[in-house]
Amino acid sequence: MRTRTRLIFWGTAIALISGAVVVLYFFQPWRSCDYEDTSAGCAMLPHDAAAMGVAALAFVVGVVVLAAGLLTRRSPA
Repeated sequence: MRTRTRLIFWGTAIALISGAVVVLYFFQPWRSCDYEDTSAGCAMLPHDAAAMGVAALAFVVGVVVLAAGLLTRRSPA
């Protein structure tokens, strides 16, 4: 597998997985609270916020790796 293909594959995989984790932690469907009807309105716990922050950082890294793969020239085969 060539370097360009690896960059595109891993950048896409990292961005998709970490993006899904960010959305999951934003809506936090496992949380319930007395003062809000929806789980997204409940306060986020510190550990949840840390996990969401790491996932957001991984998303940015994935997008950068994907962009690097897309901007890399194709080598003649």
